[in-house]
Amino acid sequence: MLAYLPLPGNRVSIVWSAPDALADELVALPPEALCERVALAGAHTLGKLSPLTPAAAFPLRLMRVPKIVAPRVALVGDAAHGIHPLSGHGINLGYQDAKVLAETLAACQPWHDIGRLNILERYQRARKEEILLLQTSTDALRRLFKTDLPGLKPLRNIGMNLTNALPLLKNVLARYALGTL
Repeated sequence: MLAYLPLPGNRVSIVWSAPDALADELVALPPEALCERVALAGAHTLGKLSPLTPAAAFPLRLMRVPKIVAPRVALVGDAAHGIHPLSGHGINLGYQDAKVLAETLAACQPWHDIGRLNILERYQRARKEEILLLQTSTDALRRLFKTDLPGLKPLRNIGMNLTNALPLLKNVLARYALGTL
């Protein structure tokens, strides 16, 4: 899966989510050969590519911290939770974290110490369910589509066809994915 982030000056940052073996192979390529492979994978959508920086690989793993708060500390965004980029929810989770933390702190009386653990734990409780649900569902989908177990591909196809055939289910899943549910 390729993701493009437009940058100023007719430049683009490209992220290629690939299995570990392919990622190792791609990073080992000479820069011009890598550009050609990226262009080919993207159906030459961007035309001829030229490298601006060396390629780097970062393994994608499900990451969870046991607590996102401690006395006088509250983690938000990627510091609080890692989520696979295929979900497209990383930045939205970070925005929601910031919003909920701000609301939690704003709800305190002016004389309260907003760094106290019991206050910060309100933020943690408010975010726990959504973060856990998105992390586990995204990781489950990643694993489901990554595996080559015999017989699993037809089951995946049945699930996708069923989702497409049931407008109510499809609507609920789409609203959830957009963060409007």
